[in-house]
Amino acid sequence: MNRSQEDTDFLFANDKKLAEISAKPDNTRTADDIDYMQKAAGFVNTFAHLNSAEKALYDKAVASGNTAAAEGISMIALIRQGGEMAGGTNGTTYNPRTTEITAANIEKYFSYSIVDPTGHAQSKFQALMQFLQSNPVA
Repeated sequence: MNRSQEDTDFLFANDKKLAEISAKPDNTRTADDIDYMQKAAGFVNTFAHLNSAEKALYDKAVASGNTAAAEGISMIALIRQGGEMAGGTNGTTYNPRTTEITAANIEKYFSYSIVDPTGHAQSKFQALMQFLQSNPVA
């Protein structure tokens, strides 16, 4: 959705919660903050496909300062936004919306769903896998 600058200015002037969330540094926003921002601003709501335990895991990563792991969860949310079929290792396919966020599933499925020759995505997935070893999804 494309908003005019006037629409955006009006939205931020009249939605105090959105303005408060927007004023926070990106690396301190909770899953609920991002969910609200995406809905209020008319963006694609990627966090809609995370369950409450996954959102809590995201919040735990943010609270601990592990922004790389939080970015890994955000990438999985984005993959899930793409639909119910994605590609995994060795040509496999999987349903990203029903596949749990575990280290094994990241390694076998999610990490193959984002093509990134820079290695940025892989580093975030690696950070998330390490984070999961000490903070499993409940």
